Amino acid sequence: MLSALFVYDNKGDILVSKIYKNGVKRNISDVFRIQVITSSNQASKSGTNVSTNYNKSPVLTLGSTSFIYIRSGKVWLCAITRSNQDCSVVFEFLYKLESLLKLILLGTNNINNGSNSNSNLYQLNEELLSNNFVMINEILDEIVEFGYPTDMELNHLKQTVLSLKPSTTSDSFNLKLPSLTRRKSSALSIPVSLNSHETNGKSKVSWRDEGIKYRRNEIFLNVEEKINILMNSEGQVLRSYIDGVINMKTHLSGMPECKFGFGENSILLNSSNENSSNLNENNVILEDSKFHQCVDLSRFDFDRSILFIPPDGEFQLMNYHCRSNINLPFQIYPQITEIGNSKLSYKIRVKSLYSSKLPALDLQVKIPTPTGVLKSNISNSSGKSKYHPDQNLIIWKFNKFFGEQEHILTAEVDLTQTTTSGNALSNSFNWTRPPLTLDFKIDMFSCSGLTVKFLKVQERGNYKTVKWVKYCTHSGSYEVRL
Repeated sequence: MLSALFVYDNKGDILVSKIYKNGVKRNISDVFRIQVITSSNQASKSGTNVSTNYNKSPVLTLGSTSFIYIRSGKVWLCAITRSNQDCSVVFEFLYKLESLLKLILLGTNNINNGSNSNSNLYQLNEELLSNNFVMINEILDEIVEFGYPTDMELNHLKQTVLSLKPSTTSDSFNLKLPSLTRRKSSALSIPVSLNSHETNGKSKVSWRDEGIKYRRNEIFLNVEEKINILMNSEGQVLRSYIDGVINMKTHLSGMPECKFGFGENSILLNSSNENSSNLNENNVILEDSKFHQCVDLSRFDFDRSILFIPPDGEFQLMNYHCRSNINLPFQIYPQITEIGNSKLSYKIRVKSLYSSKLPALDLQVKIPTPTGVLKSNISNSSGKSKYHPDQNLIIWKFNKFFGEQEHILTAEVDLTQTTTSGNALSNSFNWTRPPLTLDFKIDMFSCSGLTVKFLKVQERGNYKTVKWVKYCTHSGSYEVRL
């Protein structure tokens, strides 16, 4: 039904984007920005009353592509379709999505177009959506499946979307509302204090300078994991471990105190009193963890939180290893059969084990062959495959490999036959059989199961902060013996 969904701010910048069909690229969003948002802004600057005189159809059709959109406060909600869809159904979805976001983010589903001075508090805006970016993405993943809207009831979302679940001490949601709509709270009750790092107005924090200022305050937290696997031909794991890092980039003014928390099942073996006998298959066990000097772990055992005053710019907050309870992204089952004296038959089955909503990007399966291949015949259920004689490899490529799928490659290769001095024919089946390898990258997926539950920033200026959390898993040495 929907090919894509975009949410824009009043300037035409994308706040949220979702692509549901392979035939749609992200740059299609520029068409709507130029044709609708820019035209609307120009009409507004010229003195035209946009709400009355600037009459533009709520459906923009260019060729086979339709842009169906509504405007809510200072944002635009635009659905893109590539086929002849029922516009009334799409509009119903957009208005229900608008009401749902207002109900969750503002506590109201009424469209406030009044003239009172506080009307902007009850409208969707850039700050509100940016501060709750992760939660909004989780909601869209839950209410839209492969472009088809599903259950949009709030009670259902409370049970399935982690960010919407009420806390144990309050029925309120974990929302990051603008400072205009939230009450001022006291400073975080954490051991790391600004006062503890200041003497006579001079900072004792060696890793951060004083007087740093930004117009737009942002913090980025990236959990990056490299998975290393060795399997046998039957799919059994012989060796597995993860090298993980948490990289951060901060553009924050002043001397901010930051706090983020892992899931309750996270364990640091080298900083916790728990021993291996207390561990189970649900634990995320981080070994050999090393932290930046700014980190304070005094409350980690209590609430799994990490406290720090960050350096300015990019830095590595921590690195870790994980050797237990690893979530495999792929299972590979190779079968190689000798046919006669000069032919090999391949059957490679690749199965993805992660969520169906996530794609592995630029997946490559490299299948080794003996030297001296004269002829190859390859077929596959998806992707593209080709024999590379210079590398003695069959390379099977996917732009996107979605989760909970299985694809098969079959191939036959004819080998060179050589005549020995005893006039008998001999082949080259005595090759060493190097392992099959995988290369891939999966965004928003953690093989260790590590999750960041919250990310908070507190500073004396009480400014607004845009927060971003991202997960990424890519292959290290992912090998399967043949």
